[in-house]
Amino acid sequence: MVISAFGARRLLASVSLVALLSACAMTPEPFTPEQLAQSSKDDRADMFKSGEPLSGPLTVSEAIARALKHNLDRRAKVMEEALALGQTDIDRWDMLPKLVANGNFTSRSEPNATRSRDLYTQTTSTSNPTYSADRDNYTADLGLSWNVLDFGLSYFTAKQNADRALIATERKRKAVHNLVQEVRFAFWRAAAHQELKVEVDTAVAEAKVALDRAEIVEKENLKAPAEALRYQKSLLETLRQLTAIQQELSTAEIELAALINAPPGTKLVLDVPKDMTVPAWDLDLEKMEEVAFVNNPDLREQGYQARISANDTRKAIARLFPGITFSASRNYDHNSFLMANHWYEAGAKLSWNLMNLVSGPDAIKYAETTEDVAKAKRLALRMAVLAQVHVSERQFRNSISQYQQSDKLWRVDTRLFQLSEAKTANDAQGMLERVAGRASAIASALRRFQTYAQVEQSYAKMQASLGQDLMPDSVAGHDLSGLSAAIAERLAAWGAVENKAKPEAQILASQPVASPPQPALPEQNGGGWLNGISRFFGQDESEDQVASR
Repeated sequence: MVISAFGARRLLASVSLVALLSACAMTPEPFTPEQLAQSSKDDRADMFKSGEPLSGPLTVSEAIARALKHNLDRRAKVMEEALALGQTDIDRWDMLPKLVANGNFTSRSEPNATRSRDLYTQTTSTSNPTYSADRDNYTADLGLSWNVLDFGLSYFTAKQNADRALIATERKRKAVHNLVQEVRFAFWRAAAHQELKVEVDTAVAEAKVALDRAEIVEKENLKAPAEALRYQKSLLETLRQLTAIQQELSTAEIELAALINAPPGTKLVLDVPKDMTVPAWDLDLEKMEEVAFVNNPDLREQGYQARISANDTRKAIARLFPGITFSASRNYDHNSFLMANHWYEAGAKLSWNLMNLVSGPDAIKYAETTEDVAKAKRLALRMAVLAQVHVSERQFRNSISQYQQSDKLWRVDTRLFQLSEAKTANDAQGMLERVAGRASAIASALRRFQTYAQVEQSYAKMQASLGQDLMPDSVAGHDLSGLSAAIAERLAAWGAVENKAKPEAQILASQPVASPPQPALPEQNGGGWLNGISRFFGQDESEDQVASR
């Protein structure tokens, strides 16, 4: 179908009018409730569609593997890294010559007719007007152009984007380090919930029974009112603190499920090791500093930032030079008056923005200042990492001391229970002692789990400060079981290498503390343990405070 010039103009005018009216009629369109509900449903399906069902008890290594494979925050970091790497692929094309195809159509209502005028006499020719172009004309060309200055700037930009891709990799490493810390800490909190839940529920039920009996004793005046009220106060205080422990433990399993990207409410069965092994560590602080300066992801990121700043200076210098553009093209013109409608064209063009010569010194000075700032940040960050290494090492040692003291306290509570169980009578006072003793034992067991969780967390934090990677290099090629086995092997290898280099006395000191059989929880007069309940899974007590207990 052939469209006349007049018809083409009418069609163009109609399309322009419709576009103008559409722009004027644009109004905000909020999501409808149905759209929001559907979006929520789709997102929820996407959140958990790649998760693998739990087929058995969850070990530490499998929990870490599931977090590394399915955690949504880590997925976002991986996608950011992939996005940065994709930019480097695009930058390679920017350094190539530009190959541009153009097409043009023009239509005039009247021919482009002209008359000639004499240059000297300024008299217009009386002959008929002439024209040398069609009213409807088509032109097309395919041109290749390459600007040397643009190539240089694109080269430095590509190097900067390559460094940004490496920065994304280091940020992903840091996210993995933080994720491993959180999983190890959450696993042992959830382990405390699993191991102590039954005992806490039993203690709460027993405390409620004892409280009911105490109220009956008060109503029947079997004891002096003041004594009965003090008895009830002791029971209520014990019940309050048992409830606090119950509430504290109730969130641990949810937090772990979120880290491994399991739906909230999923019942997690943990494979809790019977022996809580204290991780070994034999590197001296000087060696730790050297390792951190080489492997710490924050320092690596700052080093790449410094390279980006250096390339900014090179780009500022490059802009001072002129740009040379080489071009070649194949052209076509539909004009029927031309002798040759097809032809080739080649040329070279020199362009120089002279204002860059004026602004260049300031731009170079600014870029050099940016380099100095990057260097100052790098030195400040090295000092921060240096302090982080020392602090993490000290926290690790302190957490070991806290755990060892908590373990001893737990052992004492166990022995006290074994000695006092046979002496406990079934009278009201015996019930109070039994409830208080059980609560004290639960507090000791909880403190033991909590301090061991802090040992695991501080150990992972120390390794993160050194930049030691737990994750295998090629995670994408591992299924969940393979990744879990690789992580378990690497966890075991770390301890084996460190134990091999430790003196014998230190090796013995770092061996796991064997857990004696756990009968019904011990009984002990409540009171001393009450001060620490509010700090469970929070700030540690000082060593002196624990020793004084």
